[in-house]
Amino acid sequence: MRFNQFTLAFCCALGSASFSVHALQTCPATQRAASSPVVAPDPAATIEVNQVARRLAGLAPPADLASPAIVPYLDAANAGWKAYARDYGTPLAAWAARQVRPGSAQTVFYPFSGPDLPSMLAVFPGSVHYVMVSDQYANGYFDPFALKDPQLTRVLEDLGKAWISFGERGFFVTTELNQRGGGERKLQLTPTMILMAYAARLGYEIRTIRPICLDADLTLRALEARSGARWDSVRLDLRKAERDIIIDYVKQDLSDRGLQKRADARAFIESVARGPVLLKAASHLPQMPAFSIIRDAILNGAPLVVQDETGLEYDTLAARFHVALHGEYVGAHRLFKEATNPSLIKAYAERAKEVRPLGFPLGYRKEAGAAIQVAVRK
Repeated sequence: MRFNQFTLAFCCALGSASFSVHALQTCPATQRAASSPVVAPDPAATIEVNQVARRLAGLAPPADLASPAIVPYLDAANAGWKAYARDYGTPLAAWAARQVRPGSAQTVFYPFSGPDLPSMLAVFPGSVHYVMVSDQYANGYFDPFALKDPQLTRVLEDLGKAWISFGERGFFVTTELNQRGGGERKLQLTPTMILMAYAARLGYEIRTIRPICLDADLTLRALEARSGARWDSVRLDLRKAERDIIIDYVKQDLSDRGLQKRADARAFIESVARGPVLLKAASHLPQMPAFSIIRDAILNGAPLVVQDETGLEYDTLAARFHVALHGEYVGAHRLFKEATNPSLIKAYAERAKEVRPLGFPLGYRKEAGAAIQVAVRK
């Protein structure tokens, strides 16, 4: 899912004039309020959205298994998740439990995230509010099992392939998903649907799911989910073992060009950057001149940063944080020849005796292995 951030934003960093700017939706004046009201879950809607989530996740097949595509889809979804949990999710969560100390349950900020809910919750399981920021529209959801053949078979075959790919890579590839759905955009797997499936797989009940906007007081406000309306950003209210958490998936261009156009969006990003930050598979964008605003927001505000080599430049980070090195790093993925984080290569070489072993892949898989840095403010 993550390569679309590189395709779009990296062009911007190199000076391309074709890069489009996407900003967080501002709440309509008629719906603004000092804070979002508490919305009680509608029982019927809760049942429906959780049914769709579990079906997307391969956990709840319909009673009617008439289509020959259903059982292979369930097998693919379960195999993909099992492979992900074995190779990525479980090792990451175990490592984070030993190496990451986030302190109080602050808002966790995950820029350049895509809908990568599992990684965020594995690294920071104890928070109650998570803000993910991506350049892709959240959009709504549909129940693929409500389709009729041949659409049902086409969509389930594509979704099954996506789950298998997810198990192998540790993320969904947006550019691949956008080519699927039997050639019909309305049948493509959206970030909202991926988040729903992840929530189901992680054992959460979805209490409400609604589009969100940015209110005048720089808080995110939930809107009424209107049929047919495009969802720029989305909120999932989740519950597990009587514990409630909020997932806010925000569509916002994080380049300087994008943040300079909206003072309120910039202020919002700077505010959420005061909590713990996760940077993973960020295409080395935070190291580039065209992303100085988001970089400075993290450097100035975050108490804790957990990142792979695509996050903040090592020298810049080490000036303000105590940085623990994990894994190995001798160079970037071949996609990023122009941005390799050279000071991090030097740090791993010079501090070799301090580097802690990792033992599992993270971010963009490469022959040189995976690297994670845990940075605690000085």
